[in-house]
Amino acid sequence: MIQIPYQVNDGGIVALLPDGRVEFLKPDIQETLDTINEGKINPFDVNFDISIIDDPLVDLERFHLSAPAIAFIETTNLCNLRCKHCYADSAVKRPNEMSTEMILKLIDELADMGVLQVFLTGGELFSHRDATTIIRHAMSKPFLTQIFTNGLLITEEKLASIPPGASFFISFDTADPERTIRGGMDFPKLRERFHWMKKYGHSLRTAISVHRYNIHDVEEIFEWCVENDFPRPQWLETHPVGRALLHPDLLLQPKDIDEVFEVYKRCMERFSQGPDDVDEMAPKNQEDQEMYTVQTINFTQRLEQATNQEKCGRSFVYINSSGNVYPCSNCMSNGMYKAGNLREDSFRNIWKDGFDDFRSITFDEFEVCQSCEVYQSDIWCQFRCPPLARNVSKDLRGCGATDYIRQFLLKTDAYWKERKEKNIKLTLAGRKV
Repeated sequence: MIQIPYQVNDGGIVALLPDGRVEFLKPDIQETLDTINEGKINPFDVNFDISIIDDPLVDLERFHLSAPAIAFIETTNLCNLRCKHCYADSAVKRPNEMSTEMILKLIDELADMGVLQVFLTGGELFSHRDATTIIRHAMSKPFLTQIFTNGLLITEEKLASIPPGASFFISFDTADPERTIRGGMDFPKLRERFHWMKKYGHSLRTAISVHRYNIHDVEEIFEWCVENDFPRPQWLETHPVGRALLHPDLLLQPKDIDEVFEVYKRCMERFSQGPDDVDEMAPKNQEDQEMYTVQTINFTQRLEQATNQEKCGRSFVYINSSGNVYPCSNCMSNGMYKAGNLREDSFRNIWKDGFDDFRSITFDEFEVCQSCEVYQSDIWCQFRCPPLARNVSKDLRGCGATDYIRQFLLKTDAYWKERKEKNIKLTLAGRKV
């Protein structure tokens, strides 16, 4: 049975629709949503478009949704790898980590509040002895569950015990075990796990954390995904946060931009299709799963642009394995803007009252943006971020992007504008040429 997670806000009802969109809806849709969730109406028979509110009226003073659209739950900080770029500095358990009972109770509370999407993460999620119990419980809720893992501790038995339809997000950063900074990348092992996921009806996405020591491996990873019929990896830059602060040599520099951008273009072109390349017979399951994740994140970014305020702590939250609640992973990594702890208060109360300091910040306070070429080019920037700004510019209201990142943003913006003019789009499935 398909259920629609939703939350009631002053500006209307925020819901994750069956086609993956996240929208503000008129309040009178609530009865229909409840009837759908009781299994009495097929959600695909409902025309939600007539209920969409394009310009919801919200209070911009310390704006936040009544519940996060996206909530990260760090189940444990224990990890089998020691990645030098790890934002969470994962390795061993944190002091006083949440019990499984606490995590399950938190999942219940998030569902009751109307959270739209929950990301289960670590550390390494599958290093938690009750990982499958936590996953199964989350999947029983209306919200969409995403499972973050490095994949190396997954067994066929564990995958078989998880209900079909689980959504996995697996990251890796090098194709060569001899050069890995993770200390454990094993392509044959990952290939085996990916095939198990397909066997048991699960979907997967992949990502690469790009840095100076794996740029020559990135293209091989994209090619490997094409040849093995796995989805397009998400290209992620390594930022100066977490353990990467101890290894600044990882960070790409302005002198690397031309070389990196050529790799980037070749990788994207392996997962591009023009107007004449559409395969009407292509399976849609992976595309549908991607849509949910992208639309939820896009919704939080739309809120940022509409309210001129950071999404973190307003539509986005990160809960670490000790029960500490932060606006996002960057704040958690820097130990900044902690809103409370679940042993001392409910998540509902922490979300309502614990983020006042962070929610008072607006993008207008980042005056440095006015002279930035990225801002002047009307590129939406995600680096008006106090923890990153402190790490990069030593100023909480400074720029959180490195010189390299600013150049990369300018180049990628120009590249995708050109591609859009030619009607060339990214696809999940690679083109074998």
